[in-house]
Amino acid sequence: MESSAKDGGVVQRPRQWSQHLAALVANVAPLGSGMAMGWSAPALPALRGEAGEQALPLPLRLSLEEGSWASSLVPLGALLGALPAGPLAQRFGRRSAVLAHALPVLLGWLLILFAHQVWLLYLGRVLTGLGVGANIVIVSLYCEEIAEVHVRGIIGSYLDMSTSSGLLLMYVLGAFVPYFWFTAACVAPAAATLLLFWCMPESPAFLVGRGRRDAARRALRWLRGPAVDVQPELDALCLAAKAPDAPADARSTGGPLLACCSWSKPDRATTKALVIVFGLMFFSQATGGTAFVYYTEDVFRAVNSGLPGDICMVIVGAVSIVGTFLSIMLVDRVGRRFILILSSICLSVSLLGFSVYAHFDGKGVDLTSWNWTPLVCLVVVMFNISFGYGPIKYFMMAELMPTEAKGWGSSVCVCFSRIFSFTIAKEFPIMTTSLGQDVTYAIFCVFSFLGTLFIVLFVPETKGKTREQIQQELTNKKPNQERLDKQDKSEC
Repeated sequence: MESSAKDGGVVQRPRQWSQHLAALVANVAPLGSGMAMGWSAPALPALRGEAGEQALPLPLRLSLEEGSWASSLVPLGALLGALPAGPLAQRFGRRSAVLAHALPVLLGWLLILFAHQVWLLYLGRVLTGLGVGANIVIVSLYCEEIAEVHVRGIIGSYLDMSTSSGLLLMYVLGAFVPYFWFTAACVAPAAATLLLFWCMPESPAFLVGRGRRDAARRALRWLRGPAVDVQPELDALCLAAKAPDAPADARSTGGPLLACCSWSKPDRATTKALVIVFGLMFFSQATGGTAFVYYTEDVFRAVNSGLPGDICMVIVGAVSIVGTFLSIMLVDRVGRRFILILSSICLSVSLLGFSVYAHFDGKGVDLTSWNWTPLVCLVVVMFNISFGYGPIKYFMMAELMPTEAKGWGSSVCVCFSRIFSFTIAKEFPIMTTSLGQDVTYAIFCVFSFLGTLFIVLFVPETKGKTREQIQQELTNKKPNQERLDKQDKSEC
């Protein structure tokens, strides 16, 4: 642990490994979310009887329509899981909410694994989707609240890194392991969450909001180190919660769901935060990321890429990991806005290339010498989604939301995102059939370009800023910079 001299004494600096450990354990659950989202890519060909010699242990076959429902029920379940997740996390705590949502996920995978009727498969997909939506809300809040300012971007990016790792793991297992066993592997993250996460501390911000200052002090000492003076940070949390001396959080006891009913008259900061996060959620889905995740193998088969679909899936999954890792390394150095703008521009160009290739391929033009284009374009698409929108939208959601609105605000934003995710997952096969591959990707390209404009015009930079600074910027207040600099030093 680092130390420095100050006023003739030795001041212990907060340790970081414990913050990273708590965040990594919390993100075991999103690892399972990534596996749930990626499951349909290798599973649907097997369930439709298109997997060659790969045998199914259960008599279950799906039609094209049933397969589209099996894919889209996860984002639908995520919508149902995200809505109560914020209020539950606000009422019972972030840790308890994550542990509670691991139970339906575990049951869902067991139903999928042993399903002998389509409705059991559907029910299992909905239950696993509940965990996908809940984990996005709760884990992003937890990671933002346990992290110091200067590592908040890195720790916040773990959510998408974990999800991308789950996707890659599912793609690899789907390429080399029979259906029954790669589905059985999906049980592991939920079981590991139940075993490990109960050992981690609760969010100090939540404990302060519930009037449990002593418990919050213990959690901060676990996260920052037992010899660190956590009183200044504890005081800052009390001030942020607007209840420095209150025995309990009156707002929480009234019920966060009631706050949703009063958001017709939100304060300026909450309104701007909702608009910004809604925009990021919308454009991240409207660029087609969900479609490429759920239908990776089908996309490559449709455009005659020249490579086996399962190998393409593994390549795309690996590239997603690289994109997320690079985002983690750069997000606290170059800032959120720069990464979002750069990735959105690259996304537009690659989607345009994909559309042009699909257009000429559909016209019967001989593209044998260009059959590498779909893989390159999709690699660039998935890299930039994982580099930009993927990790940044979730921890910016946690950064921008005011303390009193984090629970219900995050739930509403994630529900908004899941509605579009469900729509795209369900309608993508219909779009490509009725409009064609080229027109579908051109539509994604247009939305990607519009997303770039939205980021440039409306999305603020939050790199290195405290919660107070972010909220003051959202309300257009101009605080004294010298005072803020002193606050930064005391918090770091």
